[in-house]
Amino acid sequence: MTAARLIIDEVKGYHRFLKFMIVLVALGAAASLLRFVFGLGATTNLNDTYPWGLWISFDVVTSVPLAAGAFTLGAIVHCFHIKKLEPLVRPAIVTGFLGYSLVCVGLLLDLGQFHKGWHVLVYWNVHSPMFEVSMCVMAYTTVLFLEFLSPVCEKFGYRLPLRVLRWLEMPLVIAAAAISTLHQSSLGTFFLIAVDKLHALWYNPLLPLLFWMSAIFTGISIIIIEATMVHRYLNQPDESELLEVLTRILPWVLGAYLLVKLYATIFLSHGPLFDRPWLLMLFLAELVVGVIMPLLMFLNKANREDKRMQLRGATMVVFGLVLNRFNVSMFGMIQPDQQIYIPSLIESLVTVGIIAAHVLFFVLIAKYFPIFEHHPETVDYTLPDNFRKLEGAHKPAAVQAE
Repeated sequence: MTAARLIIDEVKGYHRFLKFMIVLVALGAAASLLRFVFGLGATTNLNDTYPWGLWISFDVVTSVPLAAGAFTLGAIVHCFHIKKLEPLVRPAIVTGFLGYSLVCVGLLLDLGQFHKGWHVLVYWNVHSPMFEVSMCVMAYTTVLFLEFLSPVCEKFGYRLPLRVLRWLEMPLVIAAAAISTLHQSSLGTFFLIAVDKLHALWYNPLLPLLFWMSAIFTGISIIIIEATMVHRYLNQPDESELLEVLTRILPWVLGAYLLVKLYATIFLSHGPLFDRPWLLMLFLAELVVGVIMPLLMFLNKANREDKRMQLRGATMVVFGLVLNRFNVSMFGMIQPDQQIYIPSLIESLVTVGIIAAHVLFFVLIAKYFPIFEHHPETVDYTLPDNFRKLEGAHKPAAVQAE
């Protein structure tokens, strides 16, 4: 039987949810091809007023903090020596690697002359925050790739590279924390140039600090959501006790962010704050739902230990982050009496395809590689019953470095 036939038979055994994800990824790839064939003008609703649309607002500005769980958890486990959280590290690294890889795809799609993307490596503009972000994103994606190689080496029995990767583990964690701190904050620096365009509710000189702090608590929340989902749908161990440790950390970070946010808005913003009611409603929604409610929720010990409340609180935090990034990069940029930007069908299909690709690749990596190796007695390397187990899948032997 040919390799192609084996792959087709394997895919046929996938659960219908995964097949649906494959369809969405295919639609996104087709939409991306149309963008490259016909250009940005014919396939997007971008214009001189809105040079940055959905692909920047979500695929980059929002996706980067959503992938922050890897550097956040790595710092917590290795720098603060909370070793009990180590079972959550590898899934977080996979999420981060996929997230940043797809951010690179989004950037490539949004570049007007995408074939000149390599110029950033040769023609340095050290005064531009875009240069810093582009270099850091490439560097951090490389670091995540190296961290992701450990389960790959275990899968295929590559002992020597595995020893080298484990020797490099701490330097990679330190590099990841440093690089992420740089570009997470620099994403906020982008919008400091929009002095007369970004509304005063969001424009303030502490925007880089706010972006970095929000990436930290969002990274923690993504880990909570991810661990809950893989337990529920991939038959992985219940990590709610470990997640309770993270929910004890969240109120501190949320509280610090809230204080800085209120101080910056009240004392450092220039211009009217209440002149446009619908922007004020968006501001209050991101602050109340995404910060204040989960902060109060996780101050209660019973909520921190409850699986459902863990998921609800983390989901609210992620909602607030997504709304904040859209408020800063899109909604807060809208001027009075200005034409409203609505993403085209092509733009929407590409973004949906990128989200589906993240979900699809994570499930497939979880199926075929030992990313939950800290529980070898319970790991099942096939999809669970509700994902229709694939026949012929075998559990790989974990390779331990001496």
